Amino acid sequence: MRGKTTAWLQLFRAVNLPTVPGDILAGAAIASIHFDGPAPIREISAASAASVLLYMFGLADNDIVGAATDTDRPIPLGLVSMRAARIARAICLLGAVGVGLSAALPQPWWPIAFILAVAIVVYNRTKAAILMGFCRGLNLLLGTATVEICLAPWDGLAIHPLVYAAAAVWTLYIAAVTKYSEGEEADPARRRRVGILIGALVWLQLAATLLPAAICGEFHYAAAQAAMIALLFLLKRLMPKVSAS
Repeated sequence: MRGKTTAWLQLFRAVNLPTVPGDILAGAAIASIHFDGPAPIREISAASAASVLLYMFGLADNDIVGAATDTDRPIPLGLVSMRAARIARAICLLGAVGVGLSAALPQPWWPIAFILAVAIVVYNRTKAAILMGFCRGLNLLLGTATVEICLAPWDGLAIHPLVYAAAAVWTLYIAAVTKYSEGEEADPARRRRVGILIGALVWLQLAATLLPAAICGEFHYAAAQAAMIALLFLLKRLMPKVSAS
């Protein structure tokens, strides 16, 4: 039973999951600078949960697609069956939709989430580094769309240019790290460096959430991001054998 549990944790790269809400918080924090009003905690929480499920959908899809070549993953090792992985993939995708519906996430969230799901599927089949970065940039925009439409009248996808700049930084950074990671399986030193570079994303997320604190005196986004960082380090300590890549 323990081996099966570890296999599923590995398939979903459980130690990496706290980095996903960080994108939502960063996008929400940047958007909140330009609008007055309380943070839509319910919507941000729902958007974070939906993003985690989309991320898990992507990981399951990635391992299904790469089962023939990624021989050190749970599916080819026989620890997770292909049928079970496909069911999990469907549950994660439907779960993300269900969270969005139950929380009545705003209209702009849906097209961004759809584009993100498509980008995930295409990346898993092409391994284009820029698409991996694009997925992270879109995840930040999901947080932004949630806050902007909750705190401002709906006027198309009127996202502030600062948010687009942040999404571009996210995209290019993750694309560069993804490109650099090619061949890491045969180079332990490079794999360690890639881990450090991926881990640096949480500090970029924290910096983004500190913007409202510096400008408006709003610390809740930074506090939530600090909690995600603490959870990340806790999971790494509790699950040292579960790889983040």
